[in-house]
Amino acid sequence: MSKGIYQLGGIAHHSAPVVGESVFLWGGYRPDLPFVHDSPQKRKLLSTIDRLEFRTGGWSSHVTRGASPPLGAIGYSCTTRNNDIFYFGGVCGDEMCFHNDVNSFNSLTYEWSNIIPTSDAVMKRGYGGMVCMECMGTEYLFMIGGFGSTPTTYQSQYQYIQLGTGRIRTNEQNLLNLSTRQWIIPTISGQCCPPTAAFAIEKITNNKAVMFGGRVSRDDGRSDIMVNTVYTCQLESDTTIHWESVKGPVVPASVQWPEERDSHAITSIISDAPTLVMIGGEGKDGQLVNDSWLLNTSQYQWSKIVLPESVTGRQGHSLSSIMMSPDCVWLVVVGGRGAIEWKDVGRGYMEAFSNYITDPNITMLIELGKK
Repeated sequence: MSKGIYQLGGIAHHSAPVVGESVFLWGGYRPDLPFVHDSPQKRKLLSTIDRLEFRTGGWSSHVTRGASPPLGAIGYSCTTRNNDIFYFGGVCGDEMCFHNDVNSFNSLTYEWSNIIPTSDAVMKRGYGGMVCMECMGTEYLFMIGGFGSTPTTYQSQYQYIQLGTGRIRTNEQNLLNLSTRQWIIPTISGQCCPPTAAFAIEKITNNKAVMFGGRVSRDDGRSDIMVNTVYTCQLESDTTIHWESVKGPVVPASVQWPEERDSHAITSIISDAPTLVMIGGEGKDGQLVNDSWLLNTSQYQWSKIVLPESVTGRQGHSLSSIMMSPDCVWLVVVGGRGAIEWKDVGRGYMEAFSNYITDPNITMLIELGKK
């Protein structure tokens, strides 16, 4: 891609949704983000949004207007509807401070609006997922999973697992009616996912989404494992979500299937048979999973595609797509971090760290065309 005057800095655990022919990038884990709940410096940083124009291939930074921007800048959930981008939850920088408010950003006016303030009815959390779904002409935001602080209200149909860090991992699900702006705690049917975080979820029809991977607890509850299970979730009414497990973690050797991972990224290519594209992530023992896959959602078959390691060798990144023509789709991979390494911080303690992906690989554009 061509280089503009403005260049991004390191960023991870963010989203970069597409509206029209632009990618919008807000928040994320950045080296210059103050690790505090709130401060003038933090509000100034979060009052800007970055925009990538597909036609020019250049980034630009813009000051936002309207309500104060969200404070849950890391690991938030994000989805779009028309010209609006919705943000839910996230971590504010203090790693035990989570949010559950819902905010929208208008990509035409650059204005923030607070849709739903903080509520005790919904668990405060990050590293979950959100999609916009429709049922009988009404649109909803559907939130699922993640980890966060101890909930004020425990919902009996969901699970809450306390981690060694003091955080709570959950499979709690919430619906927000965008017309009435009312929270709904749905009932679930079928094979629901366990408490999961750092997974990827993408909508494939107006009322159905696909979820892959993430981090769950072992049966003994003492440690975590990563999974490679595919789930579908479907909004069947304004109060019911139906879940199905497409294929469990045990797959015959003859079947192509991605290995376990979290902090990966997925985007959808909507067509007669919606296809999901998945890139990268963190695998076992903190190693990067340097691969990329296509999932045909008509038969739920995976096929591996070959992309450069400069594209796939990252975790905590974002992945977006735009249909440029019936035969050409552009993928945009932004940010992320490299492999996890360990350093001695003294007195026998080892600390995990990973470097940010930086130029020239921080933004990668990939063309996918029909053969």
